[in-house]
Formats: sequence, C-alpha cells, structure tokens
Amino acid sequence: MLPKRSNDSLENWDLFVLRHQQLANVLVHFVSFLMFWLGPILGILVHPLFWLMFFSSGMVGVAGHYFLKDGTVDRKEATSSIEVVVFSSLMAVLFVSNSYQREIDRVKNKYRQFLLGNIPSHADAELFKKIGPQAV
Repeated sequence: MLPKRSNDSLENWDLFVLRHQQLANVLVHFVSFLMFWLGPILGILVHPLFWLMFFSSGMVGVAGHYFLKDGTVDRKEATSSIEVVVFSSLMAVLFVSNSYQREIDRVKNKYRQFLLGNIPSHADAELFKKIGPQAV
C-alpha cells in the first residue's frame, strides 16, 4: 500500500525516500518508529515514563539526519507532521520486509528520469555526478 505513484513528477513519498537512503539512518528511523508506536502502549500498560519514548521519537529521527548526514530534515516537519509518521512507518515496514532498497532504486530511477526531462537537452550523465552520489 504505497502512496500514489506517477512518473511525471516527484511526489512527497519520493522526496522522503531520497532523504532516507543510508542504512544507518534507516536503522535510526526504525528505532524512532518503535519508540513512536510502543511508547504509548508501554506507557499505558507498564509505566507512564514510557510516554517519553513517544514524545522523543521525532527528535531521534532528526538526530539520525544530523549525525549521519543523510538528507535534510525540518525539525518541525519531523516532530509534528502526520505525513512523516505515515512515511516513516511505511519505511519501517518496507525495511523489515526487505523491500525498502527496491523502493530506493525505483525512486532514484524516477529522479533520474525527472531530471532528464527537466534539464537542457545538452546535459549528459556527467551532470549527475555533480549533484552527488546519494541523490542519484
């Protein structure tokens, strides 16, 4: 159940995937995902202090970007966006099912096609090297 896909433009999910490519950062986000979903359950069933896991989960994701330099992230977006919760949860499910790398490859290819369709025709593959290896 992936977000809607089109080939003509990059969508929010595509941009999210481009900002979440490094395995270490994906692992940090997986921990953040567990904190987000398990914190309230443990807070209700075990001890109220477990709610701290829930409330700090967004900052753990931000820390992953900060320390691992895997794309940019807006602190407000990471800590208060429903879309980020959905995308992070989807990323965690795809990661556990060993299909997130395929999604990264699909989005990178879509990004290449997008750039080829939106840059001057005289540009070539050398242009992609200037953008950086993570993006393409």
